[in-house]
Amino acid sequence: MPPPKKVDKGIVSLDRETPIQEEVKPLIEDILRTKYCVQGSVFLVEGIDTVRVVGGAGKMVRLLLGDGKLVIQGFVKGVMHWVVEGGKVFEGGYVRLDKFEVAEIEGERVLVIGDLRIVGWDEGYLGVLRGEGREVKDVGGLREGGTGGERLFGLERRVREMEVRREREREKEEEERRREEGSRKELEAEVVEREKQAVEREWKEEAKKEEEDEGCISESDYDDDGFEQMVISTERATQRRVMAATYTGTSVNNTTTPQRPPVFKQQSIQHSQVLLPPPSRQILTPRTPQPRPPIKPQENTTPKPLPWYANDPTQPLKLTPLSQIPYLPYKQNWMVNVLVVVTQLGETESCPYPPFVQRQARVIDQSTPHRHIHLTVFLEPAGFEPKLGEVYLLLGVKNHKFDGGSLKKYASDKPKGGGRWWVEGRGLGWCKGMVKELEIWWAQQQGDVVGEEG
Repeated sequence: MPPPKKVDKGIVSLDRETPIQEEVKPLIEDILRTKYCVQGSVFLVEGIDTVRVVGGAGKMVRLLLGDGKLVIQGFVKGVMHWVVEGGKVFEGGYVRLDKFEVAEIEGERVLVIGDLRIVGWDEGYLGVLRGEGREVKDVGGLREGGTGGERLFGLERRVREMEVRREREREKEEEERRREEGSRKELEAEVVEREKQAVEREWKEEAKKEEEDEGCISESDYDDDGFEQMVISTERATQRRVMAATYTGTSVNNTTTPQRPPVFKQQSIQHSQVLLPPPSRQILTPRTPQPRPPIKPQENTTPKPLPWYANDPTQPLKLTPLSQIPYLPYKQNWMVNVLVVVTQLGETESCPYPPFVQRQARVIDQSTPHRHIHLTVFLEPAGFEPKLGEVYLLLGVKNHKFDGGSLKKYASDKPKGGGRWWVEGRGLGWCKGMVKELEIWWAQQQGDVVGEEG
């Protein structure tokens, strides 16, 4: 194969039959003005950045593309990362964008690239990089017409290495997710166990108190005449009267002569044995406490659901403002419900994680007026088609550390009963007021943007 044809301005074309010099022209200004992308346009690669997302959940590949007059950022979709990482795209090279579009990220217009390929390079630009001491791609293999895996930057070997690395990263992320999910379940089980122990301890204290109250003896437990009664015989009573009369000088027959009381010699008096009746009081013994009957649940009562675990959007739910996403008890996989406005919606695209397809969107509420929160949908992404600018209730989404705080809807978090997890806010009665306030606020935001552009 003959070497690539070199034309003016130091531009080298891989295909000597179709030099790219005529295709290199200013295009960025028209693209930003009209948002119309001419598929197959050629740009010069002036910079390459591969950024690892915080938490190891993924990465972004950004290209700095120029047309000789202006420069624009281009973000490569995940399905084409291997082209850049395999070394086929390099600084100073020309790429043909066979599929790309204009998107707006945080107020700045960028290119989203779905397909690209290298078509040549600029010798002058490579010389500048060498003069700055920068590492420059060795294009000798291309000059010699080399093709194939190892001859063309070792592409096949690098692709295999990347697949192994991605698999390890995927396993690491899944393990971290399972560990955090297990920690949350353990925390919930611990809370339930503590509540159960508190109820049992309270029940035991009440039973002990009742037992002590039943074992006490009060004055009311005795009869009114609960004293011992002594029975005195008739003979003993007669003897006492005689002794009293002799001492006072009065006989039994009313004789008034005072006399010295004689020495009284006590004689044994025989009297019948008298058995005293037992005391009328009775000592009560503690009764054995009866087991407490179990508490029967009331009729027609249902357990109160957890505020973040929602299957019925028609019932009042706990809502979380978007500004609190980075500050939840867990940095990842904490389930919440949010009421938001959908501002951006991308196309379905492949991803390296099950179910290997996703759709990305941006949402906002009053708590984040200057920042649109990133939302990634893995659960039936093709069916996720909300209207832009409308208010929706999102059920059971989980937080993530990506982009400083984002939301994800995993395929494993499908609502029970097959209900839909994204519901239009206007059809919900319990949050009608909040929906109306969010709609008015978003309309005011749009009005302010139009005023600034005008």
